[in-house]
Amino acid sequence: MEFCNRRELTNQTGHDASEWPLVILKELVDNALDECEEAGIAPVIDIEVDGNKIIIADSGRGIPAKTIASVLDYSIRVSSREAYVSPSRGQQGNALKTVLPMAYVLDERHGEDASGETVIEAHGLAHHIKFSVDHIRQEPQIGHTTEPSPVVRGTRITVNLPTTLVWEGGYYDVDTIKYCKLRFLELAESYTWLNPHLSLRVTWNGEVKIDAMASNPTWSKWLPSWPTSAHWYDRSRFRRYMAAHIAHRGGITVREFISEFDGMSATAKQKMVLAETGASHVSLHDYFGRHKANGDNIAKLLAALRRHSKPVKPAQLGIIGKAHFHRMVEAAGGDPKTFTYERRFGDTDGVPRMVEFAFAVHRDGLTAADRTPSAKIITGVNWSPGINNPFRQLGRDGESFDALLTKVRANASRPVIAVLHVAQARVTYTDRGKSAIVVEGEPDNGKE
Repeated sequence: MEFCNRRELTNQTGHDASEWPLVILKELVDNALDECEEAGIAPVIDIEVDGNKIIIADSGRGIPAKTIASVLDYSIRVSSREAYVSPSRGQQGNALKTVLPMAYVLDERHGEDASGETVIEAHGLAHHIKFSVDHIRQEPQIGHTTEPSPVVRGTRITVNLPTTLVWEGGYYDVDTIKYCKLRFLELAESYTWLNPHLSLRVTWNGEVKIDAMASNPTWSKWLPSWPTSAHWYDRSRFRRYMAAHIAHRGGITVREFISEFDGMSATAKQKMVLAETGASHVSLHDYFGRHKANGDNIAKLLAALRRHSKPVKPAQLGIIGKAHFHRMVEAAGGDPKTFTYERRFGDTDGVPRMVEFAFAVHRDGLTAADRTPSAKIITGVNWSPGINNPFRQLGRDGESFDALLTKVRANASRPVIAVLHVAQARVTYTDRGKSAIVVEGEPDNGKE
């Protein structure tokens, strides 16, 4: 039931109900990008707003029916991805689990008769998912029916939202999606700034608002399916990662577990780690501890994996690059003479980090005109833009990115274009909804 009321779903997403159309956009586009990249396909994403519907279609392989079935199991709160450390757009793997109840929660004016519908189309089938709640058993009640669909390539997801926003103290007939139209379009456009391989088309009630072609369809980055690195885990995260394997893969051995880490595919390295840890021919569950986690074993295995593998270099994560940002800045009206680009590489305790920053002044801001464009500020983490600025704390005790821009007179009222992107293997979020992060550490001399 923690997905089925406004307060808890706000906690899950990190955003109030008035911003849920933005959450739907972000979660579904993140998923679409990940899917296309895993398939080795340059992503082509179509976003359509049609009345109270948000429709997002991608060019990937199509979501399998068994994945849809697993998403509908609300007895499992967190997916196995939650413990996996990777420079990925999302971490918990619960995007659809939070999206499906949103229309139901927004329909709460209808009380026990409230419901919401989402349609997922792939592989020639349309999955109609009706979400409501059994108020006697206090659990989600999900109707799932299928019918033929013309979508045989990729996935198309249609989320139907009610037209009423519920505010404290009463109900107001407000178009839920139209209420955040400007921010919706800004967020969609931001994906093209942080993903050079993305072609994106956005249509709003029949009118094309964005039609962007990829600047580099062959651009690539670190994929979520690539082996994780032992250097990205502290002891606590490593323990959780081991436990997730035991929970989801039963009788896996220690050898099978360590073979999936970056740099550990060679049999000789696996044997050295197993010999050092005394884990040859031992199940992961026995090594971890049957009734209580064996902290010494966990620490010993993590240390051995680190000794026998090399840290991942920051540049391997995936550089967006100066050329792409220059192209985007010019297209947005930036004066090429004012364009600047900086890149920094660094790491904190073996966790690689790459920071890219692009800046320019809008050409209209260099004239004597009375009215000049307001600032275009784009921020993102791991190739995914934030609904709100995620850089509210630079360093453990640092200022926010907004405060730093204000200091140099480049705040929202100024005609500037500024983009800040951080790619980092392990992201420290300050809230459950993954809406703000802490960026730690000092850069090395990898300046461009």
